[in-house]
Amino acid sequence: MKVKTVNFIKRHYSLLLSFWLPFLIMSGYFISRNMYPFGSSSLLTVDLGQQYVDFYAFFRNTLLHHPTSFFYSFSKALGGGMLGEWAYYLLSPFNLLLLLFPAKNINAAIFLMTVLKYGCAGLSFAFFIQATQKLRGLKVVMLSVSYALMGWFVAYQLNLLWLDAAILLPLICYFLNQLLLKQRYQLGYPLTLAAALIINYYTGYMISIFLILYCGWLISSHYESLSKLRRQIIAFAGNSILGGGLAAIILVPTFYSLIGSKGQYTQQLIHYKFEYFPPKMLAKLISGSFNFQQMPSGLPNIFIGSLGLIGFLTYFFLRQIAWKEKIASLIITLFLLLSLCFEPLDLFWHGMQFPVWYPYRFSFIVSFWMLLLAGRALIELKTATHWKTAAGFSLLLYVGIIVYVFFNLKKLSFISSNNLIMSAVFAGLIWLLLFWPTDFKYQPAKILLLSIAVIVEVSVNAVLSLNNLSYLSEKEYAQPTAALTKDATWIHNHDKNLFRTGQVYSRTKNDGLAHDLNTGSYFSSALEKNMPDFYGMLGNPDGDNYVTYSNGTVISDALLGMKYFITPKTNLSGNQQQPLTQLTEKPDLKNYHSVATSNLTETYQNDQSLPLAYLASNQLTTMKTFYDDPTNFQTNWLKSAVGHQNDQYFVPQNFNEVVFQNVSQRLRLTDTIFKKKNLAKESKIIFKFVPTTNNSYYLTLGAPLDSDNVTFYLGNRQLNQYSTFRHTVIVNLASHAKGQEIVLTAVFKKSSLWLNHFVLYQMNNQLVDRRLAQLKKQQPVVKKLSESKLSVTYNQKKSQQLVATTIPYNVGWHAQVNGKSVKIIKIQKMFLALKTKGLGHKKIILTYRPPYLLTGLLISLISLIILFSYYWYRKKHRKMRQ
Repeated sequence: MKVKTVNFIKRHYSLLLSFWLPFLIMSGYFISRNMYPFGSSSLLTVDLGQQYVDFYAFFRNTLLHHPTSFFYSFSKALGGGMLGEWAYYLLSPFNLLLLLFPAKNINAAIFLMTVLKYGCAGLSFAFFIQATQKLRGLKVVMLSVSYALMGWFVAYQLNLLWLDAAILLPLICYFLNQLLLKQRYQLGYPLTLAAALIINYYTGYMISIFLILYCGWLISSHYESLSKLRRQIIAFAGNSILGGGLAAIILVPTFYSLIGSKGQYTQQLIHYKFEYFPPKMLAKLISGSFNFQQMPSGLPNIFIGSLGLIGFLTYFFLRQIAWKEKIASLIITLFLLLSLCFEPLDLFWHGMQFPVWYPYRFSFIVSFWMLLLAGRALIELKTATHWKTAAGFSLLLYVGIIVYVFFNLKKLSFISSNNLIMSAVFAGLIWLLLFWPTDFKYQPAKILLLSIAVIVEVSVNAVLSLNNLSYLSEKEYAQPTAALTKDATWIHNHDKNLFRTGQVYSRTKNDGLAHDLNTGSYFSSALEKNMPDFYGMLGNPDGDNYVTYSNGTVISDALLGMKYFITPKTNLSGNQQQPLTQLTEKPDLKNYHSVATSNLTETYQNDQSLPLAYLASNQLTTMKTFYDDPTNFQTNWLKSAVGHQNDQYFVPQNFNEVVFQNVSQRLRLTDTIFKKKNLAKESKIIFKFVPTTNNSYYLTLGAPLDSDNVTFYLGNRQLNQYSTFRHTVIVNLASHAKGQEIVLTAVFKKSSLWLNHFVLYQMNNQLVDRRLAQLKKQQPVVKKLSESKLSVTYNQKKSQQLVATTIPYNVGWHAQVNGKSVKIIKIQKMFLALKTKGLGHKKIILTYRPPYLLTGLLISLISLIILFSYYWYRKKHRKMRQ
């Protein structure tokens, strides 16, 4: 056994090192940074901490407890299909590791997933370069470690969902090599392509574009005859189509969901321009050329280390490589480099949508291509007779890059002079070790030194780059998570019905997803466009990829079925500090009653909340909608639901006093632009009012009143309010505060302030309560049979009845009334509803089936049958010939 193990290691040491070196290097770095479970910090930063970790918690909950959430979840904002979310976020096989860890140790699982992906990227590239370029030994290790620790992988490691693409790309290219050049492994190419498309359709799309280029390169580099060219093109096209067909079970329903989400934001106007001065991207070839500012709008991350870059440059000057191959390589290289700076091509790689943060996401393909050509150069250098010319040109070009960056250092905030000097030293050392003539007996030592230099350089780049990021501590994640878990557990044990739970404190917008709470908030790149549109009308913060239910009123709380609210305690015992972040102001909690308390939180119940399906007036089907006018929108919703069109629930109020400090005074407040008198001094406007009743008081704020322009203070503390919004929001300032002076202060952040849609309202709570009681009377009983199946039962007392819901409309929903199918209609441009006829008992069954799932399944089955039938036929035919 020992002998077999030793022999295995000797035969495969380059593959083993290609996995273990990146794995151990990054593990060592993270341990030195005290990352959980080896310290008090965590890998959670930016989207990994604000979005993905909650999806991973949802992944565990779905597979272990709620399998029907795979198709639909009411934790997705107000409810929505989840297949598109799984296709984008959660289908990596690495995610199965999450099941091995308790929920409270999810950060440990993320640590393991991250370092494993580093290792697998190195192993995958080593396998590819060794099999296709016939490289062996430490040269394979050098290139594979350069690939695993390339700038893209390090910069975007927090986007764990994309890293599988970098692992699969070398494998797909290997099988395409075998298919086109050797007519072998016919199953490998379509299966690995299908895996890439299933695991993440977004990066799979990018890989598919590159495969067309790579196929062209392979065919042109190995052209023999027109008949063989025809066979190769047919093989590539046919197997690519089969790969897409195998993935159809995910791609087809996902494509439908994208039509209503990301597809709505496709760029219509394309500018034929360079996004920046193209030579600036050369700075990204320098070690440590990354910081936090590069995440939202930086340059492409194409660092591959000096060996990769020198090899890439050398490739084009080696005489042994045929001109037809070099011309094809040059065309592809120019196309890829142009894609990194020319807007139409950049958009094309990103599915015709500009990325929100993390620009040039396809740059891992550029790095793969450069390292592939570097591998070609290294293998040819063994027999090169005119290597000095190639070495000289590569040195000259590298020096040119260093000189360009040196003279532009002041314009490049992400590079320091020390980084540049270090890169120049590594480049010089690696160039000398690569090209300096050495006696044969010293060659192993030279290769070893070269390997050490290469591995140290790319490791230093990883350290310098990641040191520029800050991370959540384990405590910052664990404390609010533990509180939410405790609150969610109490609510689930106390109430088994279907309802929504509002948040007055939160960790992220995906708290509901992570804790099986229907909070009304959500953050996802695949969020349907109608959801933020609705929130924009409702008076809550929204964006292209998020919604936050932080600004509810008594009306919206009731109509949306917000039955419970969880809030942080304000008066903790002893000297204990509140670790929970308050999301919003909620004086309206005084209208609800406390039902549970813990050491950090309190839970309130809203007795006015409606079920998610309710009986309403037919006037709701013709309700008028409003943008940037949330009080009118909510008024119309309630009065249309109850059928009282003359109701007025919000009454505008004047402030008792307005004080201007270093601001030009004006009589009119709303939609007036106020300017500073002295730009060097602080400017503020102080608004005061004294409620004359115990009613709820609300203030509307237009989009220009976000945190970029103004800071609001309520009394002597900062107003708790979501910082960004693009439509008018409605803020709860007071409730049950009769006779108490309310002081709101607006502190300017710029030279002027536009009080857009700035109106104070008093709610007629007595009238609202009457109408809500009228609406709630004799409401249906709604039961959740599963995440994708509901029953609604009631006694109908009218010949025709509108059954309205606050379930987002989707063609995947189907309805039966007393066993007969009925048509579902759309109301309020948002929700599903149906009309029932006849008196007596009604039982409605609402069932959700992902649209086009069966179509996708059928295509995948047909593709699978064709693939294996063809494989069986070829195998049988080969045996007959033999």
